[in-house]
Amino acid sequence: MSKERNISGESELRYCTPAESLKQALKEMKLMREGKLPKKPWDEFYKEIKEWKEEEGL
Repeated sequence: MSKERNISGESELRYCTPAESLKQALKEMKLMREGKLPKKPWDEFYKEIKEWKEEEGL
């Protein structure tokens, strides 16, 4: 985890930096296009995000 400051100047823990997150997303997209990683329909992706938010209490 990396520690970064948000707009208000408070420290917050991040799983990774935005640049690392973008690199990971692009790798996953490449694997999906090559057929090595299954594609998810938008509604399934949305459902996962909704479940994650409920688990985290957001």
